[in-house]
Amino acid sequence: MLFELLCKKIISLFLVIGIPLIYNYKHKLFNYKPKQYKKIKPHKVYTNRVDIDKDRYSYRKIPTDIDVIVVGSGIGSLSCAAYLSRVGKKVLVLEQHYVAGGCMHSFEEKGIEHETGIHYVGNIEKRGFILDLICDTPIEWCKMGDKTNGVYDEIYLKDKRYLFRAGEENFIQDLVAKFPDEETNIKNYINLVKKIASNNLFIRLKVVKSVFIQNIIKLYFKYWNTDYYKYVNMSAYEGISLFTNNEELRAVLASQFGDYGITPKKATFYIHSIIVNHYLEGGYFPKGGSSVIAKKIIPVIEKSGGRVLVGKGVREIIRDENGVMGVKMDNGDNIYADKVVCGVGLNTTFYKLLNDNYDKDIIDKFRNIYDNIGHSTSFIYCFVNLKGSPDELELRDSNLSIYQDTDYDTLFETFEKDILNNPMPLFIACSCAKDSDWSNRYPNESNAILLCMAKKEWFEEWENEKCMKRNIEYKELKNKMGLRMIEEGLYKYYPKTIGKVSHFEVGTPLTTQHYLASLNGEGYGLNSNKYRFSECYDLKPDTGINNLYITGQDICSMGFTGSLMGGILTAHSILGYGTVLDILTNRNLMNDLIYLDRNK
Repeated sequence: MLFELLCKKIISLFLVIGIPLIYNYKHKLFNYKPKQYKKIKPHKVYTNRVDIDKDRYSYRKIPTDIDVIVVGSGIGSLSCAAYLSRVGKKVLVLEQHYVAGGCMHSFEEKGIEHETGIHYVGNIEKRGFILDLICDTPIEWCKMGDKTNGVYDEIYLKDKRYLFRAGEENFIQDLVAKFPDEETNIKNYINLVKKIASNNLFIRLKVVKSVFIQNIIKLYFKYWNTDYYKYVNMSAYEGISLFTNNEELRAVLASQFGDYGITPKKATFYIHSIIVNHYLEGGYFPKGGSSVIAKKIIPVIEKSGGRVLVGKGVREIIRDENGVMGVKMDNGDNIYADKVVCGVGLNTTFYKLLNDNYDKDIIDKFRNIYDNIGHSTSFIYCFVNLKGSPDELELRDSNLSIYQDTDYDTLFETFEKDILNNPMPLFIACSCAKDSDWSNRYPNESNAILLCMAKKEWFEEWENEKCMKRNIEYKELKNKMGLRMIEEGLYKYYPKTIGKVSHFEVGTPLTTQHYLASLNGEGYGLNSNKYRFSECYDLKPDTGINNLYITGQDICSMGFTGSLMGGILTAHSILGYGTVLDILTNRNLMNDLIYLDRNK
């Protein structure tokens, strides 16, 4: 007992005195050029293409002496590639879709633009800084709620409406106005959410190189700071229920579960807290549309001699007993590099791109992880073209989440039994109202996207038919779903849109499977359950297969921010960050790049 107390005292003194001292003097102690840094030489600017994010694959376009191949072009892949490019690595990004960006990309349907995955981003002060380091020019962000006093989310429960406004105090006071007897409970709930969200054990273990240090961190959080495991193993519903018995308030507090794609009784309170905290200060949308993010990152990759090529998929990762050597393309081309990074998800990487000829134990380990976690939800999408400006149609820049029951599990179970007739939970967003540049690009036109969580099994009888050429029954089902979404969602909550729909297009989990190459049509990668965040210590960038890394949302968490952090962690791992000295001095790639930029 005495020895344990002494150890705690020594650790505490080191944390309070030792680390700050090292941190304050680190500029004098260490060379702050990024690890593996080499000076970037000027490279050719490519002009023979439709657009920078639509550079069609051709073998002759492949750069020579590639350092890293990245499979997939979502924000996890592009951020990883760009951070590596900032230190002089030559990176080739390969995308099977006709446009780079993954869920960041937008497309035009009958002349109107639609976003596919980014509906809002939170905590932009921190995320914007991370992105600015890998963009040729800074991204401009439009804050949601500009005309509605900061409202970024509208929640509809049965016939009641709840507004979430930017700012912690606004969030609390608006709820207190609806539930005056619950003020203390609401404040205590928010305090716990913030505390849980700041506990970054899950992230720390991704970057630490030393197994010894990893084990110390695990033991520390398991025996001395037990909050992480406590709340990871608690469902979101159970966590909320710690503070209130009011079922309506519970439903309101849990209503953002669409952002993590699993109902509150099945999700962990940890991921719920991260999402709630992420949006407490409001939501933001990129000016110029979501595709500007990829368009601003790609020039950084090209500056160091890399390239982002689209329109051709990777069939297989090439390797031998010594590790990974490159990739084989769908057309049979072999491309070689020192390292390969997969940003297409754990499922696709270990079930499709890798065979069992080598490293069978490692492959089986990751397949077992996937089988235990499972895949996330997919969605039915309805993209709507509208005649008239956002102001004319009174479209708001907030997101609408619509539920006909406060018991979300019952609601989805009921909907699944008859998707054409039973109450349909919906999400509605209008990027035309969020983007301050929209009217310059599409005057007197508007758009809307309507979503509903779905399962691939509902459509699997058409899975083997070719995309865009599936039979009439599939097309009729899509059309009926789209009409339901428009009539029950768009027209009800935006009545000025009645008679203004010029076109709509519906996508299903099969659509997601085709364009994102996700084997089960999932939209958020891995599921956000307890097992993922409490047991899967091997879910980190370095796979254990020599020269093979993974990145994207399966590393950390779902969505844009989770994928972005996955990309950063993979770049850190490849460059060798995460040593004991790095941890003690808080050294990381972002700080090194800032120091480098300031001292050029």
